[in-house]
Order: sequence, then structure tokens, then C-alpha cells
Amino acid sequence: MSLHPLKIRPVALFGKLAAVLFLLPLSLPAQTNTPGCLTGKATIQLKNSSYRSDLGGMDLILAPTNLIPEIRRLRMETWRTDGLAVTRSADGEENPVGVRIDFADGYKNLDLPALGQAAANAAAARTKTSTNGEFLFSNVPPGKQALYAQYKSRYAVAYWLLEVDISKDRTNRIDLSETNAAEVFNRFEKKSR
Repeated sequence: MSLHPLKIRPVALFGKLAAVLFLLPLSLPAQTNTPGCLTGKATIQLKNSSYRSDLGGMDLILAPTNLIPEIRRLRMETWRTDGLAVTRSADGEENPVGVRIDFADGYKNLDLPALGQAAANAAAARTKTSTNGEFLFSNVPPGKQALYAQYKSRYAVAYWLLEVDISKDRTNRIDLSETNAAEVFNRFEKKSR
């Protein structure tokens, strides 16, 4: 048997290739997505109240931003309808023009369980507010997220649906109140004297 005239040294080539592949990650700059934090406080000012109430024990959800149009779609589906809206001609003839929506009492029409379930299904992170209304999401990937929260008592109903931009290596802060809620229905009535 005769040996092939070319002499290849595979071990030497493999060693050089392995060294390049091993040292290459060390020479590249680190491009890691360092997580950030989101913190804040949830309060609400009830009508005729002289102080802000802390919202302790409230669920908060961080989800992808595609949650925002989904919650809005669900919200429009939950309004109570009272039949068809009609127009009357000069002859008294009725022509249906579509579904009549009763916006007068959104408090009764707000289906928080349906909205909360949609948010829970899309949740990337969840937390609860402490007794003084403070909350913290830690290790949140940087970028835009949807923040959903809801509150219900015998005096008020509210939900929050906000787009938040999480910065890396930073503590981001957002406070929830009636000023940035998606909807608030406050039924605290003034007592007559």
C-alpha cells in the first residue's frame, strides 16, 4: 500500500480553529439585554374624599403590547345594548341603523373579569401591590410592555392599560391614579345635609 502524497495535519488545523472559536466571544463587546425594574404606587382619589386611598392587594400584569388592542376590543364588546337604534322617516317609517349602545352607565357595563382574564392569559410577569399600594416588577426585559391593573370597590371601579417603556439597567417608575386610568367610574355620592 502506498500513502497519499499530500500530507495533511488535521490535528494542527483543528487546534487553531478551536482556539479562534474559543477566543472570539472574548474579543466581541458584550451585548446583553440587562433587565430593568418597574416600580410605582397605586392610589385613587374618591369623590368627596379629602385624602388619596392606597390600593393594596391589587393585581398588576406586564404583557406584550398586543394586549392593549385586545383589551380595547373586549371592552367595546361588553357594553350593554338595548336593541337596535332606528331612525324615523317623515312618514313614521322606522329604519334600523345599527346597534344602540348605552354609554350612560359604564360602571354596570364594565366586565372586569373578562378584561382581567385576557390580561392574565397574555401575562409575562405578575405582581400585587403591598398594603400601602407600592409594587415592583424585577428582571423585566427592556423594551415596550403593556401594564394592566384593575380595582373594584363598592364606591369605585377602575382599570389601567398603559404602555410602558422599560430601560435596561434602570429602575423605571410609574404611579397609577385616576389621572392615568383607562376608565374610572366613581360612585361616591355626596351626602345631603
